[in-house]
Amino acid sequence: MRRPGDTAAPGPLSALERQVLAARLPAGDAGLAPLAAQARAATANGRTWSGVGFLTRLAVPAAAPAADAEAAARLRPLRATHPGLGEPVEFLLQVRVGRLATLEAFCGDGYWPDDESAFRLVG
Repeated sequence: MRRPGDTAAPGPLSALERQVLAARLPAGDAGLAPLAAQARAATANGRTWSGVGFLTRLAVPAAAPAADAEAAARLRPLRATHPGLGEPVEFLLQVRVGRLATLEAFCGDGYWPDDESAFRLVG
């Protein structure tokens, strides 16, 4: 079980993180294409768990195209349900200087579940 303050070393993104990025940055949306390309190449620079979620610092290759400010402004939170939680969780994607920076996830009801495979994205 992860505890608040636990961290993970750099490495690949989790299946849930990949699913969230793909849903938030669909390949067919031309306005988000640079961010979608960054997401496909991204890895985790590190991850910290809070007990009610996590914050993943994203590493994007320098060769990946930068997005304009308009693309970043279009990003909205993504929600997901989990059978172990009474309320949906939210995922927030932050962009800095045209590059994906962090993916934050948090729940407002209970603690972050260990079984992340049970999440269902709802929009």
